[in-house]
Amino acid sequence: MARIHITLKISGEEIESLLKEVLDAGKSVGLNPENRVEGFALTPSHEAAVIGLPHLRVARVSDLLMIWVRAPYSLDRERCRYVGLDAEELYEMLLAGARKIAEILRRYSKSAEYLEISLP
Repeated sequence: MARIHITLKISGEEIESLLKEVLDAGKSVGLNPENRVEGFALTPSHEAAVIGLPHLRVARVSDLLMIWVRAPYSLDRERCRYVGLDAEELYEMLLAGARKIAEILRRYSKSAEYLEISLP
């Protein structure tokens, strides 16, 4: 999961609608957006984020949109069970979310200044 990094540089006019699409893609695989200082966390539950399980982070800084896995090495079976999750299921959920987000950003790549996608 540590290899998941996605960065897009695009004009400010498009970034708001793009951000909505990114959050909707997370929702479509069971990841709920939660506000963070730099943007959003896409996590299966608030409790999962609180106990430090991996989740997708979405940051918007001016005309940059960045997505990565927060705490990629903390996928732990016991902690997953504590919040009613299966570790493999969480891994697949995060990977599916990252792939859907990458698909969306690829569609915007023609009007983007920069796009970098790193997925396992």
